[in-house]
Amino acid sequence: MITGGLDLGAGTVKGVLLEDGRRILATASLPARGSPVQASRRVVEELGEAANIAPAEVDYLCTTGFGRYTIPERNLQVSDFTSSARGAVFLFPKTRLVVDVGTQASRTMSISETGKVLKFKMNEKCAAGAGRFVERCSKYLQVPLEEMGPRALASQHPKLISSVCAVLAETEIINNVAEGVPLPDILMGVFLSLSQRAYSLMRYVGIQPEVTLVGGLVRDVGMVKALHDTVGMEINVAPDAYYAAALGSAILGHSRLLKLAQAPTATGG
Repeated sequence: MITGGLDLGAGTVKGVLLEDGRRILATASLPARGSPVQASRRVVEELGEAANIAPAEVDYLCTTGFGRYTIPERNLQVSDFTSSARGAVFLFPKTRLVVDVGTQASRTMSISETGKVLKFKMNEKCAAGAGRFVERCSKYLQVPLEEMGPRALASQHPKLISSVCAVLAETEIINNVAEGVPLPDILMGVFLSLSQRAYSLMRYVGIQPEVTLVGGLVRDVGMVKALHDTVGMEINVAPDAYYAAALGSAILGHSRLLKLAQAPTATGG
């Protein structure tokens, strides 16, 4: 059985092809750019090309994320909390706490050994608590997004950002630049600001090992270090954790497909 999972996030569409619920065949992602349906279909095409699989060979398609209801070809849609939890447990079976700093929102969830969400907390009131803040800081500081993390690692005395409002936080950063604060210290301050907001959410649901970071910022070494330093414990990270929600939706699609296959069929008398 081959199942596909699509995570239609606010900024990026991510996809995974999974074989028999166990083996990742392909991953792909594209910016949504205001057209999640078009981006999703292109991601599906790229997945098929990477795995050498025709669209008709995908037995089930499950969607998750912000735009999960927009894909008419879907067979099932699931919440991004559920899918992220299942993806995290697939990658790190001992995961008990999941942290996801997305484009528009940060979220944490405590989960069972099977990936069931037990408790969750989400913060989407302000962009200062989510990945969009990193993108805006990248533009203000004129540092390419992919360079922010590596350059932040050179920080000797991080300049913490006290403002919880994105607009005020950006003003604070501009003031730091005017005062001559070294760029690496400002950059690490950005990541520490995000990690401290995530930490407050983690405390709400209950911090326990193992902690797994999923989503877009799992690839950012600055965010990983900031979260590690803030929490004071090891954080599970892996390249495929970037696709955790899409992976989880493919896993859930496989489970649903198995149930459908095992369901008794009605017979006429």
